Amino acid sequence: MIEPARAEPAPYRGPADERAGRVAPAGARPARPAARAKAARPRAGADGAAAPAALLPLEEACARAAAACRPVTEAETVALALASGRVLAEPVRAARACPPSDRSAMDGYAVAAGQGLAAGTVLRVRGRIAAGEAGEALAPGIAARIFTGAPLPPGADAVVMQEHATVSGDALRLGGTVAPGDHVRRRGEDVMPGDGLAAAGTLLDPRRIALLAAQGIGTVRVRRRLRVAVLSTGNELRGPGEDGREDSGTFDTNRPMLIALLGGMGLEVVDGGRVRDEPAALARALRDLAARADLVVTTGGASVGEEDHAAGSLRLAGGTGETLALDLKPGKPAVVGRIGAAACLGLPGNPVSALVSFSLLGRAMLARLEGRDFARPQGLPLPLAHAFRRKPGRTEFMPARLVPGPQGPALALLGSTSARLAPLVEADGFVEVPASLASGAPGEPVAFHPFGGLLGA
Repeated sequence: MIEPARAEPAPYRGPADERAGRVAPAGARPARPAARAKAARPRAGADGAAAPAALLPLEEACARAAAACRPVTEAETVALALASGRVLAEPVRAARACPPSDRSAMDGYAVAAGQGLAAGTVLRVRGRIAAGEAGEALAPGIAARIFTGAPLPPGADAVVMQEHATVSGDALRLGGTVAPGDHVRRRGEDVMPGDGLAAAGTLLDPRRIALLAAQGIGTVRVRRRLRVAVLSTGNELRGPGEDGREDSGTFDTNRPMLIALLGGMGLEVVDGGRVRDEPAALARALRDLAARADLVVTTGGASVGEEDHAAGSLRLAGGTGETLALDLKPGKPAVVGRIGAAACLGLPGNPVSALVSFSLLGRAMLARLEGRDFARPQGLPLPLAHAFRRKPGRTEFMPARLVPGPQGPALALLGSTSARLAPLVEADGFVEVPASLASGAPGEPVAFHPFGGLLGA
């Protein structure tokens, strides 16, 4: 197996990077701070204390996470029918026209319309052309019985729908006017030779597979499947059947959730197990998993408290990284970085926070690793079913259920919490509430993210 391309060190920006947990590459000189970074520095408040640093917009957070990744370069050839969910390693262009000849779009009669045929015109029926067959050239005054998908015989330029004509013996009487091109699928109206069908980095799905299959393509070159390792951290975590105090412990939900999510994307998943809140133990686990995966995902310890060790353990393992404060609820803290050739993503420990954060940062990182473009999902505008109020300040993702509304589907919010799982099961997706919005009225449109789109590849 070819070793993935090694990481290029992120630009070092001096003491600010050291405070954020990034390590200076050997011989690096501090770069001049960017205007955005300068604007985001804490400012002194009226009492002389430092004001909180600005929260990172979600688009910028996704970009920062993606920047920690380097696309995999290894590729393999797979059968086209088995390529759904895979990413093309090279572009594909059309070698032939589709359809390859003028074809009938209806069951009916192939005719030579010329300058047009009037209603009541009588033609003689000679021949029968089914899909996959070739007919003889039409003589003047002759029509040929033809079926959907069959090639037009030489001399024919239109098809008369069988419902628009009457037949008596071999005599065909037109029930209306006929113009050239009626009910004909022209050669190449779908695809012409040389047309681009799919660029390198395209995520294949059944629609694209059908387009390629129409060219007679049987195999494609795709990037190898990504390998993603998932690790849970926390002294309180237990697994099924393990003893522990019910009032102080909790079962590990994040790791099974993320493993199921990644497996559903068709990725190779490495189960990294659980590690206690001990920096040295977590560092050893990170080094081991980084040697086996393209992306290492941890949950728990992503913030900056005394028991949060994700960023420090990443550095202890020989990696680089930074702790992000996102404009996001739930899921404000996250850690992004690298160990060797592997990218690393540290998610919050609460399950809903982990899920929401991964749906944004994780998907951005997977796209970059696969060489795909990524745009943060913007959601679909749908009306609220009920009013709500909340404390503004962060962009919030709330579980919501689709319910009947006065003019179509509407959204019923199911509450806001980072730890409750039951609302997720009842929900059809998340509503995204802008940071500045404190309330919403019934009928007011909000961005809705269906689970299928937000959590899929």
